[in-house]
Amino acid sequence: MGSESKKRAAREIGKIVGIYALFGSAWIYLSGYALVWLVTDPHLANQIEVYKGLLFILVTSALLYQLITRFAKRLAESVEKLEESEARFQAIYHNVNDALLIHEPGGRVTDVNRTMCSMFGYSREEALQLGVGQLSQGEPPYSEQEARHLLTLAAQGVPQTAQWRSKKKNGTLFWSEVSLRRATINDEERIIVMVRDIAARKEVEEALRQNEEILKLLMEEMPAGVGWSDEGRVIQYLNGLLSEWLGLACSGKPTLEDLLQRALPDPEYRARVQRLWDAGIGETLKNGTPIPPIEAKLTCSDGSIKHVILNTRLIHHRILFIFTDITKWEALQTEILKAQKLESLGILAGGIAHDFNNILTGILGNISFAGLLTASDHPARRPLEHAEKASQRAAELAHQLLTFSRGGEPLKKVVSAAQLVRESLALSLHGSKVQTEVEIPESLHAIEADEGQMSQSFNNVIINACQAMPDGGVLKVKAGNVSLDAQNELGLAAGEYIWISFIDEGCGIPFEEQKMIFDPYFTTKADGTGLGLASVHSIVSRHAGKVEVISAPGKGTTLTFYLPSTGGVMPEQEKKSAVPCPAEGGEGPVLVMDDEEAIRTLAEDLLTHLGHATVTCGTGEEAVRLYREASEAGHPFFAAIMDLTVPAGMGGREAAREILAFDPQARLIVSSGYSNDPVMSRYADYGFCCAVVKPYRWADLQQALQKKS
Repeated sequence: MGSESKKRAAREIGKIVGIYALFGSAWIYLSGYALVWLVTDPHLANQIEVYKGLLFILVTSALLYQLITRFAKRLAESVEKLEESEARFQAIYHNVNDALLIHEPGGRVTDVNRTMCSMFGYSREEALQLGVGQLSQGEPPYSEQEARHLLTLAAQGVPQTAQWRSKKKNGTLFWSEVSLRRATINDEERIIVMVRDIAARKEVEEALRQNEEILKLLMEEMPAGVGWSDEGRVIQYLNGLLSEWLGLACSGKPTLEDLLQRALPDPEYRARVQRLWDAGIGETLKNGTPIPPIEAKLTCSDGSIKHVILNTRLIHHRILFIFTDITKWEALQTEILKAQKLESLGILAGGIAHDFNNILTGILGNISFAGLLTASDHPARRPLEHAEKASQRAAELAHQLLTFSRGGEPLKKVVSAAQLVRESLALSLHGSKVQTEVEIPESLHAIEADEGQMSQSFNNVIINACQAMPDGGVLKVKAGNVSLDAQNELGLAAGEYIWISFIDEGCGIPFEEQKMIFDPYFTTKADGTGLGLASVHSIVSRHAGKVEVISAPGKGTTLTFYLPSTGGVMPEQEKKSAVPCPAEGGEGPVLVMDDEEAIRTLAEDLLTHLGHATVTCGTGEEAVRLYREASEAGHPFFAAIMDLTVPAGMGGREAAREILAFDPQARLIVSSGYSNDPVMSRYADYGFCCAVVKPYRWADLQQALQKKS
């Protein structure tokens, strides 16, 4: 019983005693005086005294009964209420979800509830024998020492709450939240310890933490600048990429206005972008419509400009903003447009160049023939030489046009890039004032490339470098091997590559012109065609490579090729022999098949001058017939020169197949304006002895007729 209950009981007993004493005193005093006043007979007085005593006993007994009955009733009611309260307390005490332990200040356990027993796996008797540290992990910061420290602080009247690693009877550890508070129970100081199992909560917290870490990792790894601000437009988060771009950290609590000021330094441009942004946010707050994306040119802390798309969302009173860098995508779009231009040009160039070469064959061939027939001191000799050089220049232009045509697809084989570069340097720098410094390692890998096209590319670059240094200078050539992964900045497929850099000391390229140097027909030279670097770009692209240019006015130009390599150095290979041709056995008739009459006439004149009787025809069918008739008559042709392509008729390839079927030793020469046609590059695979590229001169025909393999 508590002290308050004892005091209440003592007060009730005091009341009973007081009432009894007061009533008894009043009875004795008043009845005694009344008896003295009213009765004078002693005998009668004694009898009345006896009756008065008996009456006193009866009356006081009735009074005591009444008082004690009322006290007992109140006591019974109090006990009943106390029992009900105790029952409620016990029900709560034993059925709460938290384990309850009552400790003495020294640490001894005096009571536990049933939840404690089920939570930790101990019986009540076992729990009362537990020491302070037996319900803890046992290692700092969850050891007996830390547990006693919490008990000490709680005993001093300072409530304690801590997350704890608790240990069950079977040794299982779990997370709990422990609260300690001092209390007085039955006039004794006690420490009430409440243990709440928070394992599920910790799992949720851990899952949330992991989700936050994953989200943060995703934000940090995203190839975009990401951040968000609160309702007050104070930035709460910036991912690493956006911080790097702008040189801005959210630790300084910058605002969205600070971010825009850093990203868009031009006040007028910034105001225009901010108006669009604020208008979009306002519409979303008003109507719930999505905020439209905004294109902007973002200025980075290093001075570079990025073309970005700004996407914004309002999420839980936060403004989420994402800057997506589309600079490379924009460059890719430019490359696609450039490729489309080249494709359109190629469709046109293929047909034009073929017809142009046929015309040039008549012009160049006749000019060279006229020069042959003219004495060296003849007044016409010099003009003829100039005309021949001009025709040669026109032929080179036609050849560059063919690079863009479908006929210019590379005919790849394993070649040494180092050898091609050295040969191009020797050819293109002959007679120039430019010196070279070549740093090409022996370990440079071989490439699969069209030898002719790649040489043309190197020649064009070297010639450009020479033109940029008219007073001479040094052209440095460096090369090496490189492995590119799938995320390389060049946009090339993953694999092994070589790089070759041509570094000149020329005047450099103005920044505004650098995006146009690979465009067809773009040139800064009065006598330029604008096809040199355009053909370089086309050739390298068709070899699955890339060309990059770094230049600045007055600081020279570095042009770097990236080309897929074989992954190893150039292997030693035996040269493939062409189809054997019969040895030159003196003069003999030559068959010429070409659909252009002017070319047939030129070929006949040139061959006649070279001492060959000549028969001409316009189709492959005629050539096969004439060749067969001559063979059957016992007067076979010494050689046959056949045009590769004949519109609406049999060309040289099909005619050669039929002739070789009945004369495997036939000396066949293929001729075409499509110098990059597979038959022209691998003529031996199709049964020809050699190939003559239009436009040709008399010397080209003479060399072809003398070739034996």
